[in-house]
Amino acid sequence: MQYVKECLRLLYWIYFKPYTLKRHVQAICPEITDPYKDNIYRRSAAARANPQLQRYDEQGWWLTVLVPIVLTFLYAPLVEGIAHLLVGPGALQFNWWKSSFVLFGWLLGQVFVRAIRKRLGEKFAIPVAVIAMALLAFISLLSEYGFVSKAVFSVMFGVGTGMAFGVMGSCVGAFGVVFGVAFGVVFGAAGGVVGSGVVAFGVVCGVASGAVFGVLGGVMGSGMVATGLVFGVAIVVVLGVAGGVGGVGGGVAGGLTYILGVLRVYFYLPELLWTILLKFFPVFPSHRLPLLPFRFDQLIHLPLPFLPGFIAEAYQENQAAARQTIDYLITSTNQQKTARKAKSLIAVEECSRCQTARDITAIREQLSWISKEPPPGLAACLEISQDVTAALAASSPYRQTQQLDKVLQQIDRQRNALATASAREATSFGSVLDSWQRILETARRTLREQAKNSDEIPQVYLAGPALDPNKAGPLFKGRSDLFRQIETLTLSTQHPTLVMHGGRRSGKTSTLNYLPKWLPSDILPLLIDGQSLATTSTLSGFAEDFADQINRSARKVHSLKLPVLDSVTPSADPFVTLRRWIDAVEQAVPEKTLLLCLDEFERLDEIVTATSSRAPLNFLRHLIQHRDRWTLLFTGAQTPEELPAYWSDYLINCETLRVSYLAEADCLELIQRPVEGFPDIYPPDVAYAIWDLTGGQPYFTQLLCHELVEQLNKKKEKIVQMDDLETVLPAVFERGYQVFREFWETLTNEQRELLLAVAEEQETTEEERRAASLLVRKEILAPERRAGSGWLFRVPLLCRWIVEGRSPKRSTLKGFNNISSG
Repeated sequence: MQYVKECLRLLYWIYFKPYTLKRHVQAICPEITDPYKDNIYRRSAAARANPQLQRYDEQGWWLTVLVPIVLTFLYAPLVEGIAHLLVGPGALQFNWWKSSFVLFGWLLGQVFVRAIRKRLGEKFAIPVAVIAMALLAFISLLSEYGFVSKAVFSVMFGVGTGMAFGVMGSCVGAFGVVFGVAFGVVFGAAGGVVGSGVVAFGVVCGVASGAVFGVLGGVMGSGMVATGLVFGVAIVVVLGVAGGVGGVGGGVAGGLTYILGVLRVYFYLPELLWTILLKFFPVFPSHRLPLLPFRFDQLIHLPLPFLPGFIAEAYQENQAAARQTIDYLITSTNQQKTARKAKSLIAVEECSRCQTARDITAIREQLSWISKEPPPGLAACLEISQDVTAALAASSPYRQTQQLDKVLQQIDRQRNALATASAREATSFGSVLDSWQRILETARRTLREQAKNSDEIPQVYLAGPALDPNKAGPLFKGRSDLFRQIETLTLSTQHPTLVMHGGRRSGKTSTLNYLPKWLPSDILPLLIDGQSLATTSTLSGFAEDFADQINRSARKVHSLKLPVLDSVTPSADPFVTLRRWIDAVEQAVPEKTLLLCLDEFERLDEIVTATSSRAPLNFLRHLIQHRDRWTLLFTGAQTPEELPAYWSDYLINCETLRVSYLAEADCLELIQRPVEGFPDIYPPDVAYAIWDLTGGQPYFTQLLCHELVEQLNKKKEKIVQMDDLETVLPAVFERGYQVFREFWETLTNEQRELLLAVAEEQETTEEERRAASLLVRKEILAPERRAGSGWLFRVPLLCRWIVEGRSPKRSTLKGFNNISSG
C-alpha cells in the first residue's frame, strides 16, 4: 500500500508540483539537476546502484505502463458524452474489446523495453526506436492488405507504440512519464473509436497532448506554452483543410481541447472558483495563505484574481507568513509575476504609511528583504530612503538641509523615470513620491530655521574640484564678459577657432561647465575631456571615446539623444566612420550651432605620440575648415605660442581668450556672498585683505575662505578678524599642499630663482629677469608700480608660501595688506 501511495504522489508531483519533484529527486541523487530531462542511466555507476534512485525509476515505469490503461477506461465514457454533445446521439460507440488489445500491446511493448534497458542501458534507445518505427510501418502495411485481423493489428500496434514511448521514458526521465501517460491514453482510446468518432478522437488527442504542453510549459517557461497555443491553432487549420467536413469536426475538437489542455483550463476553473470563495472566507488574511491554489498546483498558467492582494493583506498581520509565501511563489511555482505584484503592493502600503522623515529612513531597513529584485518604483524609494538617512546624519542642520535639497531633486528625477513603468506602478509609487516630497519639504523648512538659529556657519566653499552647476550652483562667480565674447564669436559669420587659456586652477573647466547656462539655445556646447582622450592608445579608441563623450555631454547637459557611433572594426578607418557619424549628428540637430569644447587639449600630444599619427589633429582641422556648423573651443594652460610647432598648422584663424583671475567685485562677492542667505561674517577690511592676499585667484580664494569658516566654527565665533588670516595660513598651506607643489614643479630653475629673489626682495640677475616675461604672461608676476625689484606676485599667497617654505621668520601678513594685485 505504501508503494502505491508513493507512486500516486509521484504522479501528482509530475503533473502539478515539478519544483517539489525536483527537490525530491535531488535529495535522492544530487547528480540529477532536472528530473524531467534526466534519468538513472545517464548517471554514474554509484548513482545507478542507489536503491532509492532505482525505486524512483521503477515507480516512473509503473506509472507509464498502468496509468494509461486505467485512464482510458475512465476516459471513454467522457469521450462518448462529448461526442454525443458535439455531433449527436450514436456518433460514437466505444469498442472496449479493441481498445483492450491496444492497451495489452502497450503493456507488452513497455515490458520489452524495460527488459532490454536493464541489460543494455541507455545505448539501447536508438536501435529499439528504429525497431518500433519499423514494426508500426509493417503492421500498418499488413492491415492495409488484410493479412492480419483487427485484434492482431491492435496488439501489434500497442506493442509498437509501447516500445516507442518506452524508449522516450527511458531517455528523458519524468518528461517520458508525461508523454507516456498522455499518449498511452491517446492510443488506447483511439483503438476503441468506431463509427463517426473523428470528433471524439480529436477530443482524446487534444486533452491528452495539450496536457503535455501544459506541464512542460510550467517546467520550461512561457515559451513552451506559447508554442503549444500556436500548435493548437495549427491543428484546427491543418486537419480542417485536409480532412473536409469530418476533418473540420475533428480538427476543431482536437485543436480547442488541445489549447484548453495547454492552458490547464480543466484545473484552472475549479482553482478560480476556490480563489473567489476564499475572498469571502471570514478568516484572518494570513490563514488564507496555506489554502491558496498555488500551494496544490505549481503550474497555474492563467492569472488568478486577488492573489497579490491576499499576500499584501496578510503582510500587515503576519509578515513572516507573507514573506514565506512570496519565497514559495518565486522558488516553487511559475507565479513570479504574482510575487512581484505582491511585493509592489506591500512596498506601496509600507511607504504610504510614512508620516515623518524618520519614517522614511526606516523604509530601507523594513523592506530590505525586497531589495534583491525590487520593482523600479520601490528601487527609487529605497535609494531615497538611504539618502534621507545620510542627510539626517549630517553634521549640522545646514548640512542636513543641503543633503535634503539633493534628495528633493532626486525625487523629481525618479518621478520622471516612472514614466517608463506600468500605469499601476507609476500611479502607486507616484503618489508615494508626492507624499514623501511634502514630508521632506516640511523637514527642510524646520532644518533651515534650526540652521539660522545655530552657531555654526555653513561651509559652502569648494576648494579643489571644478564647479558643477547642478551641485555648486551660485558659487561660480564672474566670467560674464568671457561668456558674451564666446557667444559673439560663435555666432559670427566667419567664426574663428577659439583657444581659451589660463593658469592652473584658474577656473577654465568650471567656466566650460557653466557655459551651457549662459549661451542661447541655438548654440549647443558639447564638452570633451582631453584627459579621457589621452587614455586611449589607438585611433579607433580615440574615435569611440570622442563620440561617446559628445553623446554623454548632450544627454547630461541638454537631455538630447544623439546618434550612436557605429562600432569601429580594427581593419576600418575610424575617421571615415567618425565623419559619417558627424553627418548623422548634424541631421539630428539641424537648427543648432555645435560648439565643441575640448578641455585640456594639450593632452592630444600624447595621442599623437602613442599612435605615431596626427590623424586626430587632421580630423579636428577638418571640422574647423569644412564644417560650417561646428566651432571648436580649445581650453588649456598653454597659449598657441607655447605649443609644439606643428600645432600652428591646426589652429587656423585662432582667437585667444584668457581666463584670468576674478575681478575685484566678483571676488568680493565670492568671499562675502558665496550663496544666498550666507551670514555676514567678513568685515569690509577683512574681505579686501582676502582679495589682496589671493589676487582674485578662484582656487586660493575658496581655499582661504574654507579654512576661515572652519576656524570660526571651531572657535564658535561669528565674525572673521584680521588676525584670523594669519592663524589659518598653516592650514591653508597644508590643505593646498599638492596645488602649491604642482605649481612649483612646473617652473624652470631660472623661474624658481627669480620667484625666490622677488619673494625675499633681493636683487635679481639678468638671467633671472629674462625669465620674468613668461611669468608675467602666466599671471604669476606683475610689473611693480613702485621702485624695487621690478615685479611683484599677482597672488601674494604664493609669495607667502615660498617665503615660509624657505625662511619662516622673514614674512608677516602685514606686509601683504597693501600689495596691489595688479
